Amino acid sequence: MMRLAGLGRLGPGRSGRSVFLRLACRGFSTRPNVVILGTGWASFRVLADIDAKRNNVTVISPRNHLLFTPMLASSALGTVNQRSICQPVRPLVAKKNATYYESFVVGVDKAKKLVNCKTLGGAEYLIPYDKLVVGVGFQPNDFNIPGVKENALFMKETADATRFKDHVLEKLEEANYYTVLDNDPNMSEEEKAKIQELLTFVVVGGGPTGVELCGELTDFLYNEGARLYGHLKSFIRVHMFTYDLLNTFDQELQDYAISHLRKKQNVQVHLGAFVQKVEPHVVHVKLGESSMSIRYGTLVWCAGIKPHPFVKSFGFAMNERGSQILVDRFLKVKGEDDIFAIGDCSTIEDYWLPQTAQVANQEGQYLAKCLSNKDSSNIKPFEFHNKGMMAYLGGFNAVMANLPGVNRITGFIAFLGWRFTYWFLQLSMRNRFMLSTDWFRTLLFGRDLTRFGPRSRPT
Repeated sequence: MMRLAGLGRLGPGRSGRSVFLRLACRGFSTRPNVVILGTGWASFRVLADIDAKRNNVTVISPRNHLLFTPMLASSALGTVNQRSICQPVRPLVAKKNATYYESFVVGVDKAKKLVNCKTLGGAEYLIPYDKLVVGVGFQPNDFNIPGVKENALFMKETADATRFKDHVLEKLEEANYYTVLDNDPNMSEEEKAKIQELLTFVVVGGGPTGVELCGELTDFLYNEGARLYGHLKSFIRVHMFTYDLLNTFDQELQDYAISHLRKKQNVQVHLGAFVQKVEPHVVHVKLGESSMSIRYGTLVWCAGIKPHPFVKSFGFAMNERGSQILVDRFLKVKGEDDIFAIGDCSTIEDYWLPQTAQVANQEGQYLAKCLSNKDSSNIKPFEFHNKGMMAYLGGFNAVMANLPGVNRITGFIAFLGWRFTYWFLQLSMRNRFMLSTDWFRTLLFGRDLTRFGPRSRPT
């Protein structure tokens, strides 16, 4: 057994040797150890922009890629491939001569400056740090509404898009063969009602994710869906339940988006709606003073985000609601010297900002510059610069607002601007190339309807 200064007693196991070797290496290096938690927008940007010649960088995250979340809805219906909007972390780690561990973080020892990590297989180990960057993001918020966790699909991670696409195709196929299950090809009223249920799609949430998912879903259902399942077209229904729609845009653009979704995309938009309960095939909603219940085949939840519960266990200062890590204008955790928090998991004291990829990206750029700057005396407080907002509405139509020099753009021109902006914001030429080929493929041949089956198993 041995004792290391500031570390306590460690056994002769793998974790002890690992920490000992890392501390020994740190002793021979004048570069600080910067440990980055997460591979979301903010964390990935820190890794991309940090000066690796001045810092020893380690990244810890169970997800080995950055997901370009603004285009998740496009990938959910096959307009683009999921891999086209994912930036793997390993190539950038190698370029930066950094280290990456595919693991969860289960604790932070602030006194000893150690991060307690757990592999996907359950093994635990410790990583020392001089500077710690926390950018672990958020998770979908079910608002503790009964039945949401059990019955809803979500749209937050790469796997969510794959699951959603497979689920939509599954419901189309199920509706296709439902009438022959009783060996009678004639369609009874009961069978019509069941097919109607299978082909009723409910989107909860009127933010950019919910709106863009409605646009992509109706594009698919009324193009490829109507062409390949023509006998089912009359049964398709798409509902959106939300209190308001695109509330960060001005009223004129909100009205434009609502009108387009209703008239052009055939979406039944229900404003002022609150979901009260979700059952396996029924959603119960309160609309003002009245209530309604709808039978559905697919329900996807895009109604907000909440913190991961383990963030509270870090022992950091939190905001009033205890939902986000509280940081100052330099993105430093309140009460801590060498710990920073960025992205959706944090909030700046007396400087509220929306939880968007744009904010997280700018915070990552700012913090990377701070960590690469030897002279901290000339560092100014973080300031967010809004470079515009945009949302795809379906039918080659979009809305854009608050752009430099332009207040608002709608229609096909906004759609082109939306696509170009997201193409330009990709973090590699690899992804730009893949996006371009995906869009071209979809334009020529339509969306891919392949649904991968189960793995092969010998019998």
